Amino acid sequence: MDHESFVQQLKNPQTYHLPKDSLVKIIQTHISFVVLTDDYAFKVKKPVNFGFLDFSTLDKRKRYCEEELRLNSRLCPQIYEEVVTFTEKSGGKHIEINGSGPIIEYAVKMKQFPQQNIMTQLLKNQKISKDHIDELVNSLVLFYSQSKSTEEIASYGSIDAVKKNIDENFDQTQDKIDVTISKDQFDRIKQANERFFTDKKDDLIKRRKNGFIKSCHGDLHSGNIVLVDDSLCVFDCIEFNKRFRYIDVASDIGFFAMDLDIQSNPYLSSYFIFKYIDKSNDHCLLTVLNLYKSYRAYVRGKVLGFQLDDPHIEESKKQTLLNQISAYFDLSSYYATLMNIQVKQKEPILFMMSGLTGTGKSTVAEKLSVDYNAVIINTDIVRKEDAGMDKFERHLDNPNTGLYSSKKVHHTYEKVIEKARDELKKGKNVVLDATFQKQDHRMMAKNLSKEFNAVFIPVFCTCPESVAKKWLDERLKSKSVSDGRWEIYQLQKDSFDMFTDEEQPVIIDTSEPTFASQLAMFSSVLERIKME
Repeated sequence: MDHESFVQQLKNPQTYHLPKDSLVKIIQTHISFVVLTDDYAFKVKKPVNFGFLDFSTLDKRKRYCEEELRLNSRLCPQIYEEVVTFTEKSGGKHIEINGSGPIIEYAVKMKQFPQQNIMTQLLKNQKISKDHIDELVNSLVLFYSQSKSTEEIASYGSIDAVKKNIDENFDQTQDKIDVTISKDQFDRIKQANERFFTDKKDDLIKRRKNGFIKSCHGDLHSGNIVLVDDSLCVFDCIEFNKRFRYIDVASDIGFFAMDLDIQSNPYLSSYFIFKYIDKSNDHCLLTVLNLYKSYRAYVRGKVLGFQLDDPHIEESKKQTLLNQISAYFDLSSYYATLMNIQVKQKEPILFMMSGLTGTGKSTVAEKLSVDYNAVIINTDIVRKEDAGMDKFERHLDNPNTGLYSSKKVHHTYEKVIEKARDELKKGKNVVLDATFQKQDHRMMAKNLSKEFNAVFIPVFCTCPESVAKKWLDERLKSKSVSDGRWEIYQLQKDSFDMFTDEEQPVIIDTSEPTFASQLAMFSSVLERIKME
């Protein structure tokens, strides 16, 4: 049977032993046909060879169907069913699934799931919570812990192998300069990578030596995660090329974190990284995270750019595509600039968070900690540790009394500065997570930065009152180290020593919803560091 006739038969319900009036739908990608029937999906590989992927023979398609089933059963056994055959019948005029005739094709049989349950859609509808992220982290930590790093797998984490993957991007986008990516951005990202491989290659060598190169997912983003029976399932891993699957776990983790960033969820992204590091004990992840996040964002921009070569693409779609591509390259450039700071940094950076309670200081602190590989020192935690309390124990004293008397508050800030001093001595970047509502306390932080010749970045967090009230109400219902609440917010609003012109904090509106506005805010922190 010729290929065109075969594709037509894929649309026939009787191929799947279904009634003639059953609905069968085909979704086509550049490498496969996905046939949707009543309850199942059948993924058929196209007979193509793109160099990095070779499905050109029936034997190869069989082998990769079996690999797809085997590999995806690691993270998503509830969806993947079996490898099936398509066989000829009626003298080659028709086909059927798992028949007795000659085998002409193979497919992976999967349970269907509602498209609205894919995480990308759930993120758009604000239906992904920290609980979902916790579940995903637990699943990934177990997955990577069970994945052994053999000598063959580890070889894909060599400096040359990692550099080859990254350099390939620049080779394949050379003809897209000033079309999808500006010459300035191209050069900046390329040079940042070159500096990293020259000056920070020991970090990559250490990752390989410590067994972080594993058989990973390879394509870990929200479009490949689905909610099935109230449980997250990661599907569609890369089966066709070991080079894209035998990678540092940081590349997998960085891909998902980048995907959350591009979808305007930077705080969920940093929460994901924090939780992953905590559960996996992979404390050197941040040394290479920006490298892999930049790489993953660049790959997405590159792949989307290939679509512009399609002569049939509509002009309206082309502009939408260009906007998407631009966002990915902007994000890759942001991460690349963070890499540059990481490579060239000689003195530590001291971030001083500030703002009324409930304005998102701690979420921004986590974001800065992830971006700059910085230690967070939080007044709420220091205060309770000093009092011999569990950090999650609620302590709702009347304002300006007990743990929150002016004397105790000042003592807490002294302890915070003392802890920050210890970290700065080690050359580490530090984020001070506190309200810093009194100018005297802000001066303590600034003087500390002078003591170590550290780059001092004051950050003032703000958001509309209605948003702060909503967050504070939610906080009281959840497990939190903070004792902040609405009445405290109102008191602080009246007693806050506003920043002077000389102090010049970077202002972060934590309620900003768009990727462009968020990237602009965090880029303003970068600019301040470069100025300093």
